[in-house]
Amino acid sequence: MKQSGVGMRYLDIVIAVASLQCVALQCGVAAEVVLVRTAESDPQTRQLAIAAQFYGLNLVEAVPSGSANEDRAILHAIGREGTVAVAIAANALGAIDRKFLLGGIAARRGGSVPVLILGVTPRTDPAQLKAWSNGAVVGCVRAPGPENRRYRFLRAGEMAQPLSGLELPFTGTEAFRLVPGENSELKHITAIRAEGQDLPVFVEVSRRGPQVFLATAPPVMSTVSEWTVDSLMAAFVEVAPEMISIRHFAGERAWHSLHPYANFTIDDPWLRESYGHLRYKDLLAEMVRHNFHSTVAFIPWNYDRSEPEVASLFRENPDRFSVCIHGDNHDHKEFRDYRSKPLANQMHSIRQALLRMDQFRSRTGVSFDRVMVFPHSIAPENTLAALKAYDFLGTINSSNVPMDRSTPSLLPFALRPITMSFGNFQSIRRYPAEVGASDAFVAMNQFLDNPLFFYGHQDFFANGADAFNQVADRVNRLQPNTRWRSTGEILKHSYLIRLREDRNYDVTAFSSEFSLDNNTARSAQYFIEKPENGVPSLSSVTVNGDRVDYSHRDGKLVFRVPVPHGESRAVVIQYDAGPQAAAVSAAKDSPYIYVVRMASDFRDIGMSRYALGRRLIRLYSVELGTPIGALILLLALAGVGAVVAHRRKKQRLTAAPYVH
Repeated sequence: MKQSGVGMRYLDIVIAVASLQCVALQCGVAAEVVLVRTAESDPQTRQLAIAAQFYGLNLVEAVPSGSANEDRAILHAIGREGTVAVAIAANALGAIDRKFLLGGIAARRGGSVPVLILGVTPRTDPAQLKAWSNGAVVGCVRAPGPENRRYRFLRAGEMAQPLSGLELPFTGTEAFRLVPGENSELKHITAIRAEGQDLPVFVEVSRRGPQVFLATAPPVMSTVSEWTVDSLMAAFVEVAPEMISIRHFAGERAWHSLHPYANFTIDDPWLRESYGHLRYKDLLAEMVRHNFHSTVAFIPWNYDRSEPEVASLFRENPDRFSVCIHGDNHDHKEFRDYRSKPLANQMHSIRQALLRMDQFRSRTGVSFDRVMVFPHSIAPENTLAALKAYDFLGTINSSNVPMDRSTPSLLPFALRPITMSFGNFQSIRRYPAEVGASDAFVAMNQFLDNPLFFYGHQDFFANGADAFNQVADRVNRLQPNTRWRSTGEILKHSYLIRLREDRNYDVTAFSSEFSLDNNTARSAQYFIEKPENGVPSLSSVTVNGDRVDYSHRDGKLVFRVPVPHGESRAVVIQYDAGPQAAAVSAAKDSPYIYVVRMASDFRDIGMSRYALGRRLIRLYSVELGTPIGALILLLALAGVGAVVAHRRKKQRLTAAPYVH
């Protein structure tokens, strides 16, 4: 993928900053990778910087000068306890004393570390490739194509589970392949599938001494203006060797999640049997058989409309059913730009939504997660900050970028669906279940330790309650230990963790409330950092209800939590409430909203049951939140009702017995 000038400068800065951080911190916490490179900038260096940043490793650069002092400096960096690998740019191979370097790595205190040779191209000296690989690789040539090429994960084994055996689209305009030597023993990790052959692009050499890996230069991708499912997979192909390598070399020293999580959310319905094509009892049976969890994104306006039988179904099956918050009135984009609806009005809607959900809980006994799914479009950034002030855990939408901000084009942002970049509030990307999810896309996110959030509406079940089974089965097959949970439970476990040199753990937290689990066989200290900009101001930090000391450092909240082995600690970060806000009411006192909600119900519950009604909904894509949209729908509903009534009357007359 081509990077913009700004993006390239940013990645160069990432490398420099990582090196400076290593010096400043004396590598006391983060693991590191030593990069041997030439003075010129190259794509593989930037890709390695992306992988190191993603996994939280320091990248320490060394530019060989041919002097003995420089060689000793490189060996000194390699010999540090925190070093997990050595990366060498292919165009720097000729500037290194191979025997000296490999000998130093093999004799390293604490054991050898692997060598990763990056950026191999047809211009790389074949003699160098042959020497470094013990004859296993003798050259590099252009791969045929670009028509019908695929990127394949072959014998990735432990290095790239659950990617092994899968294919991703390959959209690069140019690609290279390694040329194996005669009788060579190579473990092919990834390859390009072209003209019926698997052409190696990332391999491990079978040899004595330090492990050696070789990877061709990254493919040249087209420019990305928006992160879609396809562009995300193409971006991952660009950095796959570096991501696989860093994750494998660092192990627990890399940022990772404790467990894989997934969730399926159904937008809009209230608790009645049935809601359009959604039949809760039938869905429960499918969830039990195929092991998944469904969350209803509940419109607070419906707080007083639940049927007791359905509410009982939710109370009795909290491992399968849950509820989160879907706007307030759901009148089109009720959380929209501030000229259309000022921030103060949006904050009023948030408070009203919470009040209504509290009453929903009192009436039904069904709890709810303080997780916001915005109707139609994610809100502006300051609205996300308001959610933080009202103790929401996060927001989950089809985009994790507020409507008044631009999507960052940098890969580290795109590769994680969770971001704290906007208002220091957890915003998460989700994906439509209607279009399904390929094995490749699911496996890519599982490899990256990303939680998987899918969503749909009642019409998703038009062909039956088993509509989501295929997606759930795919997730469970690729990652059998996936935990299907509620949105709130997942957000309380959406932190990243890495092992420190002192055998304790660093934690990057995203939520203001989270459960810190120690799954190890020993007690440990957990050093917590959470991005915090001070808006709103902090009130307290508690662990299992007890206040703990905390501090601010470099825009982060910092504190420490000891956790005995096999136990958990509940961490809650409280914010100041600020000025007393005007009181809100749960009352449904807007005739306009009433009409909108009744029209929506008739569309989803009544109109969608008939083929003519479904065609009309698809044809006009009626937007109920606008006055003209509501009027059009009401007229359409009247027409559909007349047609249905006429057909029923005709059927009755046809079926009536003939009386002479």
